[in-house]
Amino acid sequence: MRFEKENWDVIIVGTGPAGACLAREISKQHKKVLLLEKGQADLSINIPRMLKNNEMMFIGNGKTLVRGIRSGGTSVLYYGTAYDPPEELFSKFGIDLASEVEELRRELPLAPLKDELIGPAAQKIRESAVSLGYAWEKLDKFIYQDMCTPGYFPFDAQWNATRYVNDAINSGAVLLTNSEVTKVIVNGKQAVGVEAIVQGERHKLFASQIVLSAGGLGTAQILQASKINKAGEGFFCDPITIVQGLAEGIEAGNEIPMAAGMMFKNEGFILTDLTLPKLVYQLFSFQALRPHRVWQHRRTIGIMVKVRDGIGGSIKRGKVHKVFSEADKLKMQQGESKAREILQHAGAKRLYSTVWTSAHPGGTARIGEVVDPNLKSEYDNLYVCDCSVIPTEWGLPPTLAVLALAKRLAKHLLLRSYHRR
Repeated sequence: MRFEKENWDVIIVGTGPAGACLAREISKQHKKVLLLEKGQADLSINIPRMLKNNEMMFIGNGKTLVRGIRSGGTSVLYYGTAYDPPEELFSKFGIDLASEVEELRRELPLAPLKDELIGPAAQKIRESAVSLGYAWEKLDKFIYQDMCTPGYFPFDAQWNATRYVNDAINSGAVLLTNSEVTKVIVNGKQAVGVEAIVQGERHKLFASQIVLSAGGLGTAQILQASKINKAGEGFFCDPITIVQGLAEGIEAGNEIPMAAGMMFKNEGFILTDLTLPKLVYQLFSFQALRPHRVWQHRRTIGIMVKVRDGIGGSIKRGKVHKVFSEADKLKMQQGESKAREILQHAGAKRLYSTVWTSAHPGGTARIGEVVDPNLKSEYDNLYVCDCSVIPTEWGLPPTLAVLALAKRLAKHLLLRSYHRR
């Protein structure tokens, strides 16, 4: 295998937003970049396939977690919502992401939806929330809005990290899919490469710098296998439920989700409108023991409750387990109560809540504990950049934050490379 004989400038493990952004930024500077992706290049959203690929997994007590194991990572599955990284969270570690966020806002299609693109369910919910006195505001979306028309939201209109992966490849980066990294190769206190199973064969691949961007679960497992045992000691996963009801006089079901919402910062949750894709809606209806509702997709309006859960649970030997605390459950109850109030005021009937699921696990290699403010691990030349480095509980869509961290890390790695000349 010729890739095994190369001495790469940077090996990046994972092609989600952070890994893809790093590869794009570094390869543009004519560095030899190798991207290793455990999954395949697959843009389809197929629930049986997701279950087979462990993209939907049980984490205990009937709770599920969704992640992307594919080129583009979870950004292929997300709803394209952007929140600025909380300044106070990162500033205590001397991290300022303002300039990186500004760069990303210039590069990416980041803006609230035009009024004409807000669907009937989202509009009905927004009017209800505002009339009740809630500060329900439009949210920034990663969407090329010129590709959309009212009621028409093509998949390609939503930005995902495969665009950055393709940019990196066009700049000379090499992508290997079906490539599972098992551990980092260490010489003394210095990382020199990775061991990986590439398309069924075990290989050793070497680089001057290595970045793990395999997601909150994948990165923790690689770090543990590499004798960084503190990784994976607790994580957050932002549990979600959707309060749904039936509304008369609207044709919902085919609209851009999470158009508007509100953050309840002190209470520890956010609320947004959420119209699920039809197949996901039907799956959730069965899970909630509401099979009679599977054919009511176009009459359904819903509000997502996303909770900022505490750091807890464990990741050990590939097994992921999380028991949510009483405080987490109370936050969810409070969020559901407000969601029900807004939906009932909007005229929705026969309300119910879906079973808990969760998304974008992180906090498994926290800044200040497992990595330093430059995202370097205890091994020289080994860095981490994805949701796992977020230093505390989160509760927000993380894409813009991890992209900003990746931009910042790319500058650091390029500067180190320059000083090595």
